[in-house]
Amino acid sequence: MPGYVQVIERIPKPGKNKTVLQRTVATLESLNRRGVVMESISNATERRVVGLLNVESMAALETFYDNYRVNPGLIRAFEENGADCEKVRSDILEIVETPVHPDGGAKYWARNLLVARRGELPNLIAVMKEIRSIAQSVTPGITKTIGGNADSPRAVIPISSLEQFEAWNHEMASDKMKPYREQLNALIVQRITKLTRVAYISRG
Repeated sequence: MPGYVQVIERIPKPGKNKTVLQRTVATLESLNRRGVVMESISNATERRVVGLLNVESMAALETFYDNYRVNPGLIRAFEENGADCEKVRSDILEIVETPVHPDGGAKYWARNLLVARRGELPNLIAVMKEIRSIAQSVTPGITKTIGGNADSPRAVIPISSLEQFEAWNHEMASDKMKPYREQLNALIVQRITKLTRVAYISRG
């Protein structure tokens, strides 16, 4: 069901990737909430550890923040993990369309970060929905940013294997998708694809 996602991306210091990954997993385990922890395997910039926390509403997210502020152990865990990172970034995403997960669960996530031309965000999301409706190799989810760059929607794609990711890339390059590629190119100023491998999934 649609809702929101709290995303925390950490760029570990050299030699600290495993430590940051293990701490991020331990924190999600302690929360007993739906979420996933991933590590990048192909990225436009630095290697990252990505944590996603699913919440059903903004009210639920606010409650989570309120509880965090009065939980010394959780604050300490967050700060200790951050001390081993070059950078920590936090985003809130609104789920526009929920992704369909492959049978047996996702081993990887592909995240396509798009930046719309100013004023074109509604049109861009409409095209993304059209692509989602006709795609056969995957069924992407669609999110949009709350805060930060409001013109930056994302197509999020849980995949079972790198072969499935390859099939999706081939499908997007096919003649069937040509009209949609042309529409996308006219509506965006930037596109970045990030590929991550799932390290831990919590069902809550």
